[in-house]
Amino acid sequence: MAFIGFLLTKFKKMPLAPIITRIGFSSAFFGLFYGSIFGNEEILHNFYAKFGFTPLNIMDSSMTMTMLIGTVAIGAVLILTSIGINFITKLKHKHYGDAIFSSNGIMGFILYGFVLIGIALQMLKVASVFNLITIILFVVVPIISIFFKEPIEHLLEKQKPFPDGIGGFIVQGFFELFEVILSYVTNTVSFLRVGGFILSHAGMMMVVNTLMEMSGNGSVVVAIIGNLFVMGLEGLIVGIQVLRLEFYEMFSRYYEGDGVPFTPIKF
Repeated sequence: MAFIGFLLTKFKKMPLAPIITRIGFSSAFFGLFYGSIFGNEEILHNFYAKFGFTPLNIMDSSMTMTMLIGTVAIGAVLILTSIGINFITKLKHKHYGDAIFSSNGIMGFILYGFVLIGIALQMLKVASVFNLITIILFVVVPIISIFFKEPIEHLLEKQKPFPDGIGGFIVQGFFELFEVILSYVTNTVSFLRVGGFILSHAGMMMVVNTLMEMSGNGSVVVAIIGNLFVMGLEGLIVGIQVLRLEFYEMFSRYYEGDGVPFTPIKF
């Protein structure tokens, strides 16, 4: 896939071809990490054993939950990074209200980060950070700040805090706050699909290996066609889903569609 992407980039100048190249290199790297070469999960185990390294066995049922939790943890780090990018961007544009009080600002970072750390420590049975004081400081205060973001912004801009009336603000603010909390949950859980792709890959390659065993002399042909089919299908699925995760879970937190279009200087 990396080689095909390189050829399409060099000769066809396809704008999406470099993504195919990166997917190919990423697949090869993680194939070595998991000890999997073209669907064979055993070929590298003896080699790695000489160096005292044991590849992750994704077919082991005991690894399933660990892998899914790991993908959610990586997703949470990406979301926190996106919130940090939004904070820096808003500061550069001097939008201090958004930078501090929005769901993708400092208050959102504190709320989301605290809940994640608390859940992680609870799962690891290390300690519990949830008590009355911490919940008030790191949950209640950020939620109230996010709820009153617009009135605070209006006050900073020396305008009326409730231009459309306080009743309309409370109703609108309640549903917006509900959407914010829901987005934290759904955006985090959405990264479970990454772990699901690993499991689906292992399942499809098990089918290919089964067909190889049944085909006898034609096993090499079945292996080639099966791997090409899995590569093409997974390349398409993973490429689409990664772009989706980047847009909804990351770009939506700091990207705005307004501004001045960039026009390069032509010589």
